[in-house]
Amino acid sequence: MSAEFVVWGPLVRADVPGVCARLEDELRRTGAGTVTVDLAAVTGAGAAAVDAVARLRLTAGRAGCRVRFLHVAAELRAVLTLVGLGELLADGG
Repeated sequence: MSAEFVVWGPLVRADVPGVCARLEDELRRTGAGTVTVDLAAVTGAGAAAVDAVARLRLTAGRAGCRVRFLHVAAELRAVLTLVGLGELLADGG
């Protein structure tokens, strides 16, 4: 089973725990083995967006779920790569 999850933006650092909690709830509710995280609405590539991507990947992993990131803005992709987190997008981001 798979699930779809949408992240809205812009994000500030205070949003990140709530976004991760929403994903955790969704994965618990659906029992999904794979989740597609749509980042199309995430604007900017600041620390909060980078933190959100990293923590969403951790949240999914802790639930035993694979994650794919879709619609990652070029700017965010570049920043993730620059800080050594580009591999987080390897599953299809």
